[in-house]
Amino acid sequence: MENLRHELTRFIQDPAAQQDPPALYRRLLAEAPVLDLGRVHVVSGYQEIVTVLTNPGTAVDPTTVGLPSAGSTALARIVNRMLPMRDGADHTRLKRLATTAFSARRLEQMRARIEATTARMIEPLIAAGEFDVVADLAVPLPVAVSCAILDIPDSEQDRVVGWAGLVARSLLDDFGGGTDTTADAARIAELDAEFEEFRAYVEELCAARAAAPGDDLISRLTVARAEGRLDDEDLLAFVVMLLANGLETLTSGLALAVWQLLNSPDLAELIRNRPERAEAVFDEAQRLGSPVRASARALTRDVVLGDTVIPAGRVALMLYAAANRDPRRFADPDTFDPDRAETRHLAFGHGPHHCLGAPLSLMAGAAVLRGLAEAGRTRALSTPLTERTVRWSTQFVFGGMRELPLQCPPVAQLVGVGQA
Repeated sequence: MENLRHELTRFIQDPAAQQDPPALYRRLLAEAPVLDLGRVHVVSGYQEIVTVLTNPGTAVDPTTVGLPSAGSTALARIVNRMLPMRDGADHTRLKRLATTAFSARRLEQMRARIEATTARMIEPLIAAGEFDVVADLAVPLPVAVSCAILDIPDSEQDRVVGWAGLVARSLLDDFGGGTDTTADAARIAELDAEFEEFRAYVEELCAARAAAPGDDLISRLTVARAEGRLDDEDLLAFVVMLLANGLETLTSGLALAVWQLLNSPDLAELIRNRPERAEAVFDEAQRLGSPVRASARALTRDVVLGDTVIPAGRVALMLYAAANRDPRRFADPDTFDPDRAETRHLAFGHGPHHCLGAPLSLMAGAAVLRGLAEAGRTRALSTPLTERTVRWSTQFVFGGMRELPLQCPPVAQLVGVGQA
């Protein structure tokens, strides 16, 4: 067991070891679905994670068990007020405000806009003959979808993409952990200055919607503020979350799904013949790839997981990437199978904090796969990368790729080269 603890600790701490090793996941699931690492218990089993996520004795806020709050920038403090970071009554209140915007009827109304936005972005990339899936598509598309949904003009999207990246940096940078306090202070000041521009933009946007409300979510949130159901900081956090929604998560998920498409030519044929299956293909890519590898919960009371009791005051680190390959839940779990019977994975979370935007991610992901599969009728889609050469994220939480070059010359052009 000590060897397994050492291997798992290295996986968590060392970017060089974070290549989603299925062998480590299999060992954890077989030998220790719940593994004690001291203050932290790593939970890898599917049902064990579901039990944690639905237990009332858990909290997203680490301060409930005496741990410091993450992040020291002004933006990080706003991020800590976002819906995914709230617990209990606060989380319920805020989620209720957003739920109507993600009803089945409204989501279906958004489908055409998402598909049109995706097609508009893909067409020039395919025409260029080569592009980077991550930088040219998977980063800007989530923000473009958010802008389309929130009625923000196309001309504003480049700025919003930059600010969405700022949110990610604020969350993932480790300030105060080193010895160079002067450098830390300078970086914090730089982020805070950028965030002031973002804050001013969001406040302008909210003021405009308050003066002339529409049927969009921002307008409804400004009404909620006027009625006293939201304060200014809650509103700011909500809109920042909406604008940055999907960056890192959908970005990673899109790259992972395209990677599967490029490495399995039969998937493109399946989608061309049955375009309605694109969503299932994308969803299976999320299960197998797990864009969000892990999340954590602070335990405010003892939690019983089978024969293991995790005491109150500890932290449960839930390894979704392992749970999504749990053979107790998924038959032949390491195989990519969009037709599998059991599809309820943990890539979008579970329980009260299940991602509200999951249906939008599935729509956008399916639209990308359909667009690329259709391009494959006349284009030869490929990547020069192999499993050995692909560059993965160095962040433990997010398991996506840093780049994914895609080459797509016309088939006729390749035939001409071959005949020459």
